[in-house]
Amino acid sequence: MKYFTTNRSLQTTTIKSIIGLILFALVSVFGFLLGSSFNEANSKIHLIFSSDIKLDPRSSTNNQQSIKSSSREYNSTHLWSMRLANEDYFRLARLLPCRIVEYVGGPNVNKIDSCDHSSTNEFSIQNTLQAQKWLYEHQHPMDCMNKRFAIIQNFAWSGFGSTFHQIVWAFGAAIADNRIAVYQTPGNWLYGTCDLRTPDCIFLPITNCSILSKVDSNQTIKINANTGHWSKPIHPSIFQNRTFNWYRAQLLFYLMRYKPETLTHVQNTIANYFKPPSIDLHHPYIAVYVRRSDKVRNREMSQAYTLKQYFDLFDTDVRRANISTVYINSEDEQVFDEFFQINKEKQGYYKLLNITAERNVVFASLVHMTNEQRRKIVLEFLSDLFIEANADLHVGTLSSNWCRLVDEMRLVLGKTIPFYTPEQRFLMDMRR
Repeated sequence: MKYFTTNRSLQTTTIKSIIGLILFALVSVFGFLLGSSFNEANSKIHLIFSSDIKLDPRSSTNNQQSIKSSSREYNSTHLWSMRLANEDYFRLARLLPCRIVEYVGGPNVNKIDSCDHSSTNEFSIQNTLQAQKWLYEHQHPMDCMNKRFAIIQNFAWSGFGSTFHQIVWAFGAAIADNRIAVYQTPGNWLYGTCDLRTPDCIFLPITNCSILSKVDSNQTIKINANTGHWSKPIHPSIFQNRTFNWYRAQLLFYLMRYKPETLTHVQNTIANYFKPPSIDLHHPYIAVYVRRSDKVRNREMSQAYTLKQYFDLFDTDVRRANISTVYINSEDEQVFDEFFQINKEKQGYYKLLNITAERNVVFASLVHMTNEQRRKIVLEFLSDLFIEANADLHVGTLSSNWCRLVDEMRLVLGKTIPFYTPEQRFLMDMRR
């Protein structure tokens, strides 16, 4: 005590030094949190800040400028692995003709205006940030005690897009009942090749809670994830005025946040096949997914479309937008022979992107694979999904659950340039 009473100058200096060290430590920790790409706690922190972005609804141009810096900061975190629509995307969108498309197959017809890039648009980035923040906080409470739960069980054994849409439906049913959704472990999900056998094998955990109570029809219930679709979807009150298409897409987007090791594998795959080795260095590009085989045999698609039919849909638009890079994927190897013929007719205008993956893989063949074989295929699926969702434009058939999954993820990212589809139908759901 005597030391501090007789050396006031030194005392002041010491206190300032201590305060400085504390501030430096706080800034360092905060900087680490913002800079971490794969920290789940960081995801929550960043969502809290991002949800406060103010967008000007009066002008799409002003809106794009107002999200410019916020979008760049958000994208740098790899929060959900995918990139939000940015100023380059909106600049490209303004080069294309406006279209209003109607999505059918849900409880109501939902319309999307491709030229509405304002913050009042349902699929604005602001709405996505707020929705994802709400979903995260619902699923990750500070205290799991005395919460009500729904155990998602009995995953459907079907194609990847189909089974995941059914998981989304179960997730929505849990939230509609104001319950925290958890996966039953071990589960029976065909695409979960780790010991959990749930989507947590490849995506970030659905929740931070564990089940502490027995199933009693009150605090904890079970919901089957193989029921096909919601007959009467119920939204939580905060999303009461949102469309079915928007809400289901937000649920799917939350559940499919890539785990760090999944994202690393995907980025390594891209680096192996793309030159330059980053997807960000290939914009602008269009992604084409050609679905055939069992979809046609089982009559879920009315016909198998030629690759030329796909190209005829977008060739004029991509030339107008100065896009010449095209990513192509299909379970049918013949598609690539079709591309080389088409490109020859177009004087080599297009530059092809693709990854080497196992072709002719359908649900029936997946069932008979070993866990290790399925793991390889699933990671190829997720590499393709990453590339398709990050594309500037997309082409496919929305009678395919996979293509609908990609379309939903793109809409959540704020990419409202309409899907190009030879079916000329925009589907939200295929009722069984």
